[in-house]
Amino acid sequence: MVLSLRFTNFVDKYLSYTCMNIHSITFSPTGTSAAIAKAVCNGITDRTRLHVTQHDATFTHTGSATFAPDDILIVAAPVYGGQIAPLFKQRIDHLRGTSTSCILIAVYGNRAFENAIADLASFMSDRGFIVCGAGAFIGEHSYSTAHTPIAHHRPDQHDIAEANRFGDEIAARIAGRSLSPVDISLLKDQPAPQQSITAFRNFVMSYTKRQTENPTPQLPALDIDLCDDCGTCYDACPTDAIQPGQPDVDPARCIKCCACVKTCPTGARSYSSPFAPILSEYFSKPKQPAWIL
Repeated sequence: MVLSLRFTNFVDKYLSYTCMNIHSITFSPTGTSAAIAKAVCNGITDRTRLHVTQHDATFTHTGSATFAPDDILIVAAPVYGGQIAPLFKQRIDHLRGTSTSCILIAVYGNRAFENAIADLASFMSDRGFIVCGAGAFIGEHSYSTAHTPIAHHRPDQHDIAEANRFGDEIAARIAGRSLSPVDISLLKDQPAPQQSITAFRNFVMSYTKRQTENPTPQLPALDIDLCDDCGTCYDACPTDAIQPGQPDVDPARCIKCCACVKTCPTGARSYSSPFAPILSEYFSKPKQPAWIL
């Protein structure tokens, strides 16, 4: 009798798994969000053996698609200026859910994720998805350099292990059929020291005033002497802001993700953000991943 019940439970669980489709949707110009999403998905598949279908919105729109109630979406994107990358929302604008569960992942550069997760949660909810979990992970800041390191080389091994653990906890909820809506407001950022917050706010106010009086657009630069025209930066740019034979970056297209800088094999591409020094100085203490389920 006990064996029969165990077998019945196994069959029920197996059938529920086979009906599920898990989709990972990422926007990841520099690879950090993709690395976290992959680790989360590995945590899910290690426990459930479910297959995860990958969708990359870094370079193209996802197109129109409607997901079923049994589907689960893992949605991962970087935080730019305290909000989810606006381009990512444009790329996934035509996705629709049918009370479809989704897990949100925001990857930020160690300062703050601010309203990014709440904004993405509202965006997904408006399109028929139910937010059943969210995580905030740290990735190397777009503006990080050797001279002004900001979360340099993150996600590191610990971050990946934590993302894997997050995936394992998601899998446990799936197995227990207890994946349910969450209150995103309960996911709190780790507060930075007040001195750091004050210094950053003062800098932003001063910089904004200078830009209002004398705008000076900041764009990735190219050192012609170091460039061998390998084409890596063209391929890495998610907005086609860099074109072959054109050293200048299109300011109307550039989103300052710095994918061109971080992938250039010769160091010919660089980006000197006025924000980098203050971010490096005042937000150097490593933050840790956090999530809610």
